[in-house]
Formats: sequence, C-alpha cells, structure tokens
Amino acid sequence: MRILDWFTSGNPCKQFDSNERLFEGLRKLETAAILCLQAKALPSVKKAVAGHGLPDEKADEILNSATLVFLQKIECGAYQFQGYSPLTYFIEIAKRQALMATRSAKKAMQPLENLPETADPDHVDLLRRQDAADTVRLLLDQLGQPCNDVIRLYHIDGYSDEEVVNQRLTKYSTPDSLKMKRSDCMKKLVQLAQQWKTSTNI
Repeated sequence: MRILDWFTSGNPCKQFDSNERLFEGLRKLETAAILCLQAKALPSVKKAVAGHGLPDEKADEILNSATLVFLQKIECGAYQFQGYSPLTYFIEIAKRQALMATRSAKKAMQPLENLPETADPDHVDLLRRQDAADTVRLLLDQLGQPCNDVIRLYHIDGYSDEEVVNQRLTKYSTPDSLKMKRSDCMKKLVQLAQQWKTSTNI
C-alpha cells in the first residue's frame, strides 16, 4: 500500500502544531505523527529520488526505510529533541537512504568481473568528506544554540576568539568565556558522536 493511500480527507498534522508535539507523537509511535512526518517529507523525498535518477516508485520505499531508521534513533536516544523540527533531521536520513539505494542499484547492474581493481581515490575521498560533512552538520544541529555557533565559528569558519568577541558574533564578551563554552560544547559533541556511532548506521 502506498503511503498516500493511508490518508483520508483530514489533515494528519492538525494535532501536531508544534515541533515538540510532533516529536512526542513520534516518540510514542503514534500513527498520526508518523503519517504527518511522512506527508511533510514526501515532496523532498521525491525530489531526492529524482535527483539520484531512481524510479518514482522508490519514493515510498525510501520514505518507509527512513522512517524506520528515524524511529530507531529516537528510541535509542541517538536523536534527542532540541527545539528544532524533526522533519529537518528526517529528510537528511531520507537523502542518505536515496544515495544508498543509488549505490546498491549500480552495484547490482555491474557484474563483479567488470569492476575496476581499485576505485578512483579522489572520488572515494570526496564521498567520504561529503559523508563526514553531512554527519557533522546533523550533530551540530542536534546540539542547538549556542553550541552550534561557537563550534562553527572557530572550527569551521576559522574565526579567532578575539574576532568573535570583537564582532559580537555570540553572546560571550571575553575570549576566556568563549573558550570555556566551546570546551563544554565539544564534550557534548563528542558524546553525541559516540551515540551516533553506536546507533543504527544510515
């Protein structure tokens, strides 16, 4: 049965008028919450499926597999509500599922004897970097503010602590207070990364 066939003329998202209510519904495995999440994500999933050259009917499969992964992550604590929409995180899972489906399809179409002995190292490195960047972005989003800012500004954007303070890019007024906060945030990031690593892979 296709996902859209489950819907009636009513709005499955009517009772989930906030990110927190939607998350609580998903945590409790409420059917209406799951259908609401899938309904909101479907356009993005279809776009990802088309972008990877997959057939249209793959959208439902991707949607269902991403839902299973997401609910497992909620259950084991790998995903914790930080005030942001669960939809954002869910769509990233669906995009990864679409990418994995593309790779699987290519492997199935190519006989083993025709595979090159070694993969293109530049291509493999690019994929590895992209996967790492996606993971870091998801983890930072889960950390929420202000940790997201203090880590991004220093480790990704390359600002010095003095520049951050002088330009008032955060609420911290001295380099020392900024460093202390960043140290605390990095500890949280490491813990989150460890949870991510031991949870179901996507």
